[in-house]
Amino acid sequence: MKYLFILLLCSICMLSCQEKDELEKANQFYNSGDYEKAIQAYDQHLEMKPTHEIALYNRGRAYEELGQYEEAVADFRQVIKINPRNIGAYLSYGKHFYREKDYENAAFQFEKAYKLNKSSSQSATLLARANHKAGKVENAMEYYNIAINNDKENAEAYLYRGALKLHLNQAGGCNDIKMAKNIGYEGADELFNEYCK
Repeated sequence: MKYLFILLLCSICMLSCQEKDELEKANQFYNSGDYEKAIQAYDQHLEMKPTHEIALYNRGRAYEELGQYEEAVADFRQVIKINPRNIGAYLSYGKHFYREKDYENAAFQFEKAYKLNKSSSQSATLLARANHKAGKVENAMEYYNIAINNDKENAEAYLYRGALKLHLNQAGGCNDIKMAKNIGYEGADELFNEYCK
């Protein structure tokens, strides 16, 4: 009986190690940009653990990198079902809507992420961008301000807040764009030269 228990324990340990190895291998493929191999490895891992939140999310990101958006969205939605507090899944799901120019639904997903972590500059920036694109300029300005208050080095928020201020003929637009330029945000130089010199 004692040996049977030890044999069972060893089998469980081997299975657990195999699952961990598959996930590590999948992550290595993803990090090296080999998204097709990453998806295959995530698939193998998910055969053993079909509700593994991290593997599902990472597979979704790999699908996204390959432009396979339907598969990516299915994984992000599954992650949200498993863990309704997964900020990354809401952000990725929101980016899908943003890419599709469905700014209302993008803002809806970004807002869910923001509400889960109100100190996230990234969530606030994405929420601002979606509102900006949807023409809700007051909401956009509010969330650009929040994003910058949460991270004084958020060049993207400075750039787009500056562009919005210029569009609305408000003071400080060029200062924001200059700040984005000083932080090193790509495209800030051109915008500054075009509108602020």
